[in-house]
Amino acid sequence: MELTTVMAVIAILAVLIFPAYEQVRSRVERVNCSNNLHQLYVGASAYLQEYKHWPQISPTLLSAPNHAYDEAWIEAYLPFGISRQAWICPTIQRELGGPDFTQPQNYRTDYIAMPYDPKPLTPTTWPSQPWFAERGNVHGTGNLIILANGSVTDLDSLNPVAAAAGL
Repeated sequence: MELTTVMAVIAILAVLIFPAYEQVRSRVERVNCSNNLHQLYVGASAYLQEYKHWPQISPTLLSAPNHAYDEAWIEAYLPFGISRQAWICPTIQRELGGPDFTQPQNYRTDYIAMPYDPKPLTPTTWPSQPWFAERGNVHGTGNLIILANGSVTDLDSLNPVAAAAGL
């Protein structure tokens, strides 16, 4: 009888702790995602200082085989210390089942870089224009974005009227 009671108490505690674990994991993944966006921001800032323009990756590569568009962005920032892992959102990685993103068949970027023209000041002209945006609303508050001033926010916070309307 005592063993059954102990097992019931443990089961109840497990049921209560599981949602808390999910919440903590989600928060940790969001923080890691924000850190990735900061790394991309630092790399983009260094790229701008070095070359005096935003990387000019052709959108025609979007239809090219073997993730050529994603690979071009990764290659542009590798010399500035931005690893392949910085382009991977931990939440998306978990939802995909944790594929090895270092293998060519799994190359991807979970953040979209904005396509600016080659003029030196264009990326910094509009403070509310994102430099990078997360590919999906995987954190439940709109896609995470990093702005020209280096701040990370989400689309729902940036546009609360649209978020309230469900747009």
